[in-house]
Amino acid sequence: MKTRINDALAKIKTLNQLSLEMLLIDTYKLLDSKDNSDYNLSLSSICHVANINSDDAMVQQLLHDCVVKSRIFLYDGLLFKINPQYQPNISVQDSFLQSLYTSKTTNTTLTKPQKEIFDFFQKKKRVVVSAPTSFGKTRIIREIILHNNYRNIGLIMPTVSLLSEQYQEIKKYILGYVISKSSRVKIDNENKYILILTPERMNSFLEDNPDFQFDFFVMDEIYKVDYKLNDDRFRIFSDILYRLAKSGSDFYLIGPYISGFSSNFRERFDVSIKIYDIEIVQKDYYILDNILNRGCHLIESGSVQIVKDKFENLFRLVSEESINGKFLVYRYQKKYVEETAKKLTGRLPIKSYNDELVAYLSENVSSDWDLVSCIKKGVAFHHGAMPRHIQDLIVDEFNETEKSSIDFLFCTTSLTEGINSAAKNVVLYDKKIGNGELLKTLDRKNIEGRAGRFMQHFIGRVFYLEFEDGNDLETIVELESFDAPLPSVETLIQLEIEDIQQYSKSRYEEHNSYLDNLLIPHEIIRGNKFVSVEGQIKLINVLRCSGALDKYLFLGTLPNSDCLSEMLSIIYDCLFTDNDVGRNYDGDVGKSILIGLTKYYIYYSPSFKLLLQNDTIQKARSTDNSRIRYVFNLMAKYFEFVWPKYLKAFEGLYNFVATEQGCSKINLAILIAKLEYGTSENHEIILRDSGLPTEIVKKISKYFVKCNSFEDVQKTNIFFADKIKMVLPPIELKILNRYI
Repeated sequence: MKTRINDALAKIKTLNQLSLEMLLIDTYKLLDSKDNSDYNLSLSSICHVANINSDDAMVQQLLHDCVVKSRIFLYDGLLFKINPQYQPNISVQDSFLQSLYTSKTTNTTLTKPQKEIFDFFQKKKRVVVSAPTSFGKTRIIREIILHNNYRNIGLIMPTVSLLSEQYQEIKKYILGYVISKSSRVKIDNENKYILILTPERMNSFLEDNPDFQFDFFVMDEIYKVDYKLNDDRFRIFSDILYRLAKSGSDFYLIGPYISGFSSNFRERFDVSIKIYDIEIVQKDYYILDNILNRGCHLIESGSVQIVKDKFENLFRLVSEESINGKFLVYRYQKKYVEETAKKLTGRLPIKSYNDELVAYLSENVSSDWDLVSCIKKGVAFHHGAMPRHIQDLIVDEFNETEKSSIDFLFCTTSLTEGINSAAKNVVLYDKKIGNGELLKTLDRKNIEGRAGRFMQHFIGRVFYLEFEDGNDLETIVELESFDAPLPSVETLIQLEIEDIQQYSKSRYEEHNSYLDNLLIPHEIIRGNKFVSVEGQIKLINVLRCSGALDKYLFLGTLPNSDCLSEMLSIIYDCLFTDNDVGRNYDGDVGKSILIGLTKYYIYYSPSFKLLLQNDTIQKARSTDNSRIRYVFNLMAKYFEFVWPKYLKAFEGLYNFVATEQGCSKINLAILIAKLEYGTSENHEIILRDSGLPTEIVKKISKYFVKCNSFEDVQKTNIFFADKIKMVLPPIELKILNRYI
């Protein structure tokens, strides 16, 4: 039976003649199996038949019966939506079965796997769930909240885009809570709170509110706690997970395509795990490698001739009329994302496009930016260096169904981390990741997972223009603090002594003894989370030298130019990691360029366009697009993240030494705010913290002067709604409404 189903599916993919009735009868029988692989094969059959959209009454009835038996009732919803002629007989028993999977509280119909997870959570309360994209893992969050009496809830999302998406969802369905996506919240013990924050913002909130107690928290894209990622963020992710788990609260940790989660962590905190490989939106895979697979390839009702030129293969693929739906194209580096998108536009005619979006990008970035000319031909690109609000505008435009919307979106892994898009087709142009290494299993599956969206498609298509044949590796998520053979000192000092593994305790004690010998309080070092311990000690030793403090002492709110240069220089020398230095700011020349641009930004508060025209930047890059990427990276990485983190550390270390020597302390709060938010005004910081870009904040700032929290901002936005509409054009109002 399974062989017959697989043979039938192979024929469906090339639209060969076959009996859909027999396929569905076999599928109905296979749904009796308790084996997960059989269930997934059954769903594949259902989705492929549904994708044909048959008007045959017998096929429709058999398909409906299979849908009911699969307990993915929303498949029927999509069939009714796309085919007015879909008219199966729905029995009383069918309706009753669906009611068993429909929440009495929210009227939401859950899929069979979703209901399993919800019921599992209600029993276990501390759960890790791994399941593919489009599975509906986040949909269960609101069911958990509405069926449990939690007072304070934290939802930790890895990106501002995901955060904003979840914020809109929660705000729409959950009542009775103060819901905030900013860390600046006024805490009133009479209220209940849902805080939707990135790990960095959650860390800020916990520092400001150390006694606040969460009853339940969620962490999305949980694989980001894995120390084997060795990126800039895994430690802050794992630290937030550790601290909240230690608090005793319930939690729901979710992510795609992981095969296991730290057994040491699960044992320590009594955590249960559920792993699914069920694809609710099924995928068809096509290997179109320009070396190994040249020749003609049948793809449903069309065909594509694969040749040696990889870009030519891409163009032929996207030009084949029978391959319907939008295309998401993965390239492994930002410059290649932009270059390939631009190259495709050279082969396409101008189409109707979103004039407002083009005008907005031209005014606030540059009319010479390639993204502007790309959009005019239905093409766009997306990468992590772009401001979040622009990334979101691009994804929104890609998800639109209007003729003027974007059809082809080129991206790095920036768009594979939980962002919902309307792509039916995903093209892996490269088999590498940003550093040039081969795509790992988790990265590849995350990219593939973007093909097809639940309740829009039954089938997603995945095309490989380069293919590396290899077996999938296990993707077990491990925490540095519980699983690494040699955890860093920076991680060890954040743990409670009882949670330090036995083999690491001697290292931890050696570190403490070393600090004691140097007369450095442990809390001084521990307070600067994940800043190099060696660098902090080095900086303290420099500051302890006779007369060293004088160079960093200043009057007023901002240090003068020479004083600021000295601060930034010692931070660069002592605290910067190799990744902080990067390729752009290596050596004395690179250091000088970075410090010079930072000072210009602090003292002159230039707009993006003015910064782009700076002589240093003009000389640093030869083309408009490379300059734009350069400035995006400078602002997002250094101004908003690296410098503020290290300036906070510098302030604490300086003041410790100043106290030792009986000297005056310094306050860098204004300087740090100017870098991190582009302003030192409290109400503007809250607006920026919510995700609004500076150019919008400046236009509406006067209406929010009295705001001291995100809740105040929300109320003020409603009160002054009519006046704000007079100030902002529609596209900026759209941005405002997304983030507030």
